[in-house]
Amino acid sequence: MPKFRKKEGMKRQAFKNQNTKYLKYAFISGILLVFLFILSTILNILFAGNAEALQIISITQNVLTIIFTFYFFLGFVIIGKKYNNLLKIASILMIILIVGYYLLMLFSASFFGKNLMLKLDEKAKSVGFDSVTEFFDYLNTNQTEAQNYSDFIINEIIPLILPMIITIFAYLLIVLVASILFGAGLIKIGGDVKYARVAGILGIIGVCTMIILVGILVWLVAYVFMLIILFNEAKKK
Repeated sequence: MPKFRKKEGMKRQAFKNQNTKYLKYAFISGILLVFLFILSTILNILFAGNAEALQIISITQNVLTIIFTFYFFLGFVIIGKKYNNLLKIASILMIILIVGYYLLMLFSASFFGKNLMLKLDEKAKSVGFDSVTEFFDYLNTNQTEAQNYSDFIINEIIPLILPMIITIFAYLLIVLVASILFGAGLIKIGGDVKYARVAGILGIIGVCTMIILVGILVWLVAYVFMLIILFNEAKKK
């Protein structure tokens, strides 16, 4: 019997050590998401107008965001398993939806975006330009000439981008609902986890007012508290 209990105790300790390891990964991934956002913003500014470079940056950013987002919310799945099922379920939903969103962005770049660029490239060459960039530069500096291509934009370009825009906005709406559930899950564990209640309240306010600048700032504050939660939980013995 003592040997059985010792074996079970070792299993529990191994499981606990594994959870601690993944909580550390979650915290590190949360930090890396911030650096990734800053770096990709800088690169997008530096390579503005270079379609090939921007496509590489976008694909790389999406792939890394998928990896870091998975581990970030996996940390809250672990915390939810320990304290409250609502947080666990909401965190799993966030993983599925956000990872799905960025996979959709990759899909859009490969299919919707490819068809769009082919159509624009074809039109640019048909009117004597070597590239889409030159074509748009010309239209930007010649508004009268741009009016002549309004039918082309309405009849051929909008039908290509509209399904992509509708799909992305529908997905964002679902992510909004899942984010509110995630915030509610954090609020529910507020009695057990320091800063969880404030993170949950700020998170819900932030996502609900994301359309304005204040909402973004509120959510960023909530995100800092989420990082602190992950860090503190990873330190618990």
